[in-house]
Amino acid sequence: GRLGRLGWKANVPSVAEFARDGLSNEVGVTLADQPGLSFGFATDADAVADPEMGASDIDDLIFYMQHLAPPPRTHTNAALEAAGEQVFQSVGCAKCHVPELSTESGTPVPLYSDLLLHDVLPAGANGIVEGMAGMRAFRTSPLWGLAKSAPYMHDGRAFTVQDAILAHDGEAAKVRQAFEALPPADRDALIAFLKSL
Repeated sequence: GRLGRLGWKANVPSVAEFARDGLSNEVGVTLADQPGLSFGFATDADAVADPEMGASDIDDLIFYMQHLAPPPRTHTNAALEAAGEQVFQSVGCAKCHVPELSTESGTPVPLYSDLLLHDVLPAGANGIVEGMAGMRAFRTSPLWGLAKSAPYMHDGRAFTVQDAILAHDGEAAKVRQAFEALPPADRDALIAFLKSL
C-alpha cells in the first residue's frame, strides 16, 4: 500500500527498497532484515551462510546509489539538438517524458519522466501484471543517459532510439504517429536531441 516511483511498474517506493529488490531478485543475494524495509529475502537454500549481505553493507550501497550524479549530457551539434528539443515538445513526447521535476526542496531534476504508469503496449501484447499495474502499463522511463543505455523498452526489444519511439503504442500511439509523419530532418533532430541526454 505504499506509493512507488521506481521499477518498471512504479511499485518500489524508495532507493533503499529498489537496491534490496535488485540484490535479492536479480543478483540472488540474501539480505539482513532492516526496520521499515520489506523488499529482499533473508534466507535461501544455498550453502552460503545467510544473510549474505549485512545491514551496514546494504546501507553503504544505498548511500552510494542516492548520491550518484545524473549522467552528463553529451553535445555534438547544439543547433541540431535545440531543433530536436522543439520537435520533442511539438510531437508530444514531453507529455509523459516531462523535462524537469523538482525534489521536495525545490531542486530541479532533468529526468525527462513523469514517473507515472502509462499504457504503452499495442493491443494484445504480452506484458506483466505487478501489484496494481496492469499488463500493458509501465512507468515512464527517464531519458537522461539514454544514449548510453541501449537496448530500450522494458524487454530490451528496441535496439535504437528510433526503434524505441516506434515501439510506443496505447496512450502513446498519437505521439508515435506524429513522429512517423515528421520529415526526415525533424526525425534526425529529435534523435540527436535524445542522444544528447
